[in-house]
Amino acid sequence: MRLFVAVYPPKEVLDEVARAAGALSAADRLDVARGALDTSGRSGDPGGRPRPGLGLRWRDRAEWHFTVLFLGDVEESGLALLQERLAAETARHERMSAAVRGGGTFPGDSEQASVLWAGLEGDVDGMTALAAGLRKAARKSGLRLDRRAFVPHLTLASSSPPTDMAALRYALGGLATPFWTVDAIHLVRSHHPARPRYETLATWPLG
Repeated sequence: MRLFVAVYPPKEVLDEVARAAGALSAADRLDVARGALDTSGRSGDPGGRPRPGLGLRWRDRAEWHFTVLFLGDVEESGLALLQERLAAETARHERMSAAVRGGGTFPGDSEQASVLWAGLEGDVDGMTALAAGLRKAARKSGLRLDRRAFVPHLTLASSSPPTDMAALRYALGGLATPFWTVDAIHLVRSHHPARPRYETLATWPLG
């Protein structure tokens, strides 16, 4: 089973994110359509034609979340022990105040980026400590995890090959949702490419 641990923002927060993402995705799709329909200057200077949109793959709202820890492939035989240790670790951490704020890209070079995301504001240190604690618990359960820096983010869109997302990242600078209390985390199974893509297997309250 392909698993990860996630935080899901509440509806009122996602509503704000949806307004920002909706405007960006609509503009992107409109520009793509304009570029596809444009037949002027095909043999002339390409710089004189309207610039087509990026044609990004935009995530469905139902898939929006903050990944606290990516676990990867987990054998079903070890799932019970893993859940027990993750639940115990979660209970050691206090509830947190968080909001969705601004945006960024992976990699950090926005002109050659593969992922556009919205960022997290608030108790980022607390979220980072939670991620580190869960990582230790998962390793004690026998999982081998990738070594990667924890960057809390909510993925909005992606592109392959990488493309210039600098303007989109700048536009997300004004995104600022209400704060909410993070009081639980969720163990989620990925069924990609099936739909629905994600299935929650367990939910654990913070202490």
